[in-house]
Amino acid sequence: MSVELGERENKGLKLLYKRTFLSSFGSGFISPFIPIYAAQLSASPTEIGLVQAINNVSPGIAQIPWGFIIDKVRRRVIFLSLGGLFFASILLLLPLVNTITEFIITILLAYLLSAMAVPALNSLIGDFSTSYGRGKIIANLNAMVSLGSIPATILSGLIIYEVGGAAREMYRIPLALCFIFHLAASITALKIKEERFSIETFSARDWVKALGANPFFRRFCLLSVLQGFSLGLPWSLFTLTVVKVVEANMFQISLLSVVSSSTAVVMRRFTGRLADRAGRKPLIVLSRTGLFLIPLVYALARSIYDLILGNFISGMIVAASDVALSAYLLDISPRNMRGSYTSLYNAVSGLFTFIGSTFGGYLLDSLIAAGFSFYESMTIAYIIAIIIRIVSGALYITIKEPYKYPAKFEDELKQIFKEEVEVIERRISDYRRIEDEDLEWFERLSGMGSKG
Repeated sequence: MSVELGERENKGLKLLYKRTFLSSFGSGFISPFIPIYAAQLSASPTEIGLVQAINNVSPGIAQIPWGFIIDKVRRRVIFLSLGGLFFASILLLLPLVNTITEFIITILLAYLLSAMAVPALNSLIGDFSTSYGRGKIIANLNAMVSLGSIPATILSGLIIYEVGGAAREMYRIPLALCFIFHLAASITALKIKEERFSIETFSARDWVKALGANPFFRRFCLLSVLQGFSLGLPWSLFTLTVVKVVEANMFQISLLSVVSSSTAVVMRRFTGRLADRAGRKPLIVLSRTGLFLIPLVYALARSIYDLILGNFISGMIVAASDVALSAYLLDISPRNMRGSYTSLYNAVSGLFTFIGSTFGGYLLDSLIAAGFSFYESMTIAYIIAIIIRIVSGALYITIKEPYKYPAKFEDELKQIFKEEVEVIERRISDYRRIEDEDLEWFERLSGMGSKG
């Protein structure tokens, strides 16, 4: 029985990896460019902040009703299948919009419906993993996200750059490709076989119960309030820095996303292992506190190379935080209510990130209206974002682990570094050996030629 269960879990994970790759490949064609699309429609800083909030946060807020529904009907696969398909289908309408208001309504609807996939996916991950292997599995899934989005974003940037012209024309092909690959991901998801839930479900009354009875979850949600606000605050500033300060072209914009994703892929080789061996907390504290570096680099940026540095740092932080945060959330959630707990956490965090992003755009508009120049206003807003990110990140030192782990963070980090150095030295040694053999062969060949 355990062998059959292991085979089912292994097959389910393979399908999750494949579905995640196809879905992220489809999203990579358009998601990184949505705030840029809004800027091309002459959106104000406040409107760009709202678009950024919708683009990054609205799926989190919408997860509460979807999490309830998923746990109530005790089915995950159908929601995982339909979420991305609805998202891509609605985005096909973007070339038909004429105003920023229509644009905002369209992407809001797309992301609200896409939100059904997230609690379903997290719940399935919980089924197919254990607490001590979860970090590695989440790292692998996140690697599939990056590996899918990187080539799609490069290709999309080239297409948009070559097509040029009006926004509605340059995005037609990427939007069509987005739909095709989300359709393939949807079909793949339907092949996953899931266990039936128990009859235990999560109701609105259980919100208060979850926050009151589970101290790990309560603290995690409370910390996400300030963290979410600080996360969203500079988002509109990032878009304006890319478009108005550095004046990056569409291919350069796609390159920024690729740098961040590529860095995350490399870093996730280590973050999953660190999370499983040394615990989630060290990675969470380091990554959440280190988030201030991104607005700092963007505030100083004057060229595309500065932005590349910012996205390199962003990739390292994302690789550390997404694995540790997701694993920690699954650790502290009851098995049969992971969909609801995940959706509740993401909704709390997402709500305040939404507020932060919208406030960031409004703050910039207000500073300009008060008489500050555009660059002065950007600098002031960036300073505020940096300070709040430092404070909100440092507060994560107060969280506690629900499990004990076999290694200390520093020791595991040293061990990883030692192993990587040994691998590099071994490869250098192999290369030198091959080089010596080639040189010896060439010398013999030269000697034979001279005798002849």
